[in-house]
Amino acid sequence: MITHTLIHGLLHLLLPATAEFAQVAAQVAEQVAVFTGPVWHTGLTWHTVATGTGAIGDVCAKAPVGVEPYVNEILGWVKYGVIAIIIGCGFASVGAMIIGKIGSMGRAAQVGASGLLWTVLGAIVFVVIYGVLNGIVGDGC
Repeated sequence: MITHTLIHGLLHLLLPATAEFAQVAAQVAEQVAVFTGPVWHTGLTWHTVATGTGAIGDVCAKAPVGVEPYVNEILGWVKYGVIAIIIGCGFASVGAMIIGKIGSMGRAAQVGASGLLWTVLGAIVFVVIYGVLNGIVGDGC
């Protein structure tokens, strides 16, 4: 009996909030349709038809005024610093494998092979992250 009363009370509290949420969601969908044109759903994708007012996807990402030289310098140092670290780790791993093989130190060769694997994986992750960030920020308008 207490559970039924508790559930009944919660429903009376949540239903107005649910109706209000549905109203707000409808208003947001209407505003999106105004900016991007008609919106429809097929399968797993949403489609829009851009009207003449400009679609939301046409935003030009730019650094704030006066900050662009500093941002470019920091990004350049980070980019080439990571590339230098990847190359250095690759050389160190190959060197450990060679020294381990020549000096009959199996553990050094194992560490070198493992390091080479992690270096290649790190390079792949770097390329993916750089591509994603470049896709988000773009190259200006």
